Amino acid sequence: MKQVRRYIAYLFAPAMLVLALVMPASATTTLQLENGNTLSFADGSIDLATGSGELFDIALSEDGVVVLTAEYLFIDASGSFGETDWYVHDLVVKQAELAEENIFIGEMEIRDMAMGMLVTNAVAEMQDYVTSDSFVLLRNVGMTTDEALISIDRIQTLPFAFAELSPGQIIPTSAGIDIDRMTVMPLDGPATPDPFIDELERRGITEFEIDFDLSTTAQIEGGVLGVTYRTASGVKDLSAIDLGLAFTIDSDVYARLLPTLMDPDDGGAALLAVAGAVSFNGARIVLDDSGLIEILFAAAASEQGVSEGEVRSMSRMMLAGGLQQTFPENVSRLLPPIEAMLQQGGTMTISSVPPSPVPLSSAIGFAMFPDLAIDQLGITITHMP
Repeated sequence: MKQVRRYIAYLFAPAMLVLALVMPASATTTLQLENGNTLSFADGSIDLATGSGELFDIALSEDGVVVLTAEYLFIDASGSFGETDWYVHDLVVKQAELAEENIFIGEMEIRDMAMGMLVTNAVAEMQDYVTSDSFVLLRNVGMTTDEALISIDRIQTLPFAFAELSPGQIIPTSAGIDIDRMTVMPLDGPATPDPFIDELERRGITEFEIDFDLSTTAQIEGGVLGVTYRTASGVKDLSAIDLGLAFTIDSDVYARLLPTLMDPDDGGAALLAVAGAVSFNGARIVLDDSGLIEILFAAAASEQGVSEGEVRSMSRMMLAGGLQQTFPENVSRLLPPIEAMLQQGGTMTISSVPPSPVPLSSAIGFAMFPDLAIDQLGITITHMP
């Protein structure tokens, strides 16, 4: 995706255009860019001081080759076009295509974003370029790779929120992304067969339909910063996963370390210090199988030239042996729900509810004594058909 960022930079780079005035156009207009490339449009006008304007039938050419086209572009912005202070109040692009990347975007809207800060400052923090009113929305996205055709109905950022960690120190407390109906259609690959794809096709599954969202929230209460991460994704007629994690850290400690985290030279040391101050509060993973496990067993059997029953039997033996070796004191309660999941599908829930927050530094001890982790993290596994 580096190419995509480069094309965006062509539009938003500082002093990109030679002229600096409002240029109306009633016929095709071609503007020479400072990097030697050209931007042409059939109609519209653009204020080259702020970048505001409305253009129709746009083409960006690099070394004489058209690399980006769009039917429509609208920008309402302030500040100096492409400089650090350049602020986009609203940007709308319709029917855009990045030829070299094989990417098509039916519609994109960006609202309330300090685009100049984002493009020109590599270490900008989220609060430097977005506000609670900011959002990014893409509709009807299409991509082509060597392996698959990919289409996405909608990609949208979740609402942003911010809070004051310490006087003058603002941190994001809510952010995320939501992807609706991403369809992946595998293309015919090399002559070597893929048992998994073959098994899907035998069951009439020729594409994957996926929904996905990722979010993080934070709250400051009683001198403690609590952070929660959640991700959920599902593949229609195959499987789904819902994962949630919760952590806490002393807000004063985090406030002192945050400036160092942003320093490229000292960030590594600060990250280790933060890890030492963070505690794990709990987690929950819900795995739902609606056909994927059965397909995986069938594909493995086909690839190994054995029966599906033999694959299941070997998998059970390997699972039981691995759990016995790793968690000898807890294998009797961990194994049954995992076995049931492999045999029946359904839903398996893995929960961690520690009696009290567990410092992340304990992870070293858990690696040496895994059964200790089961007890101190309060891990339970349940299964429902």
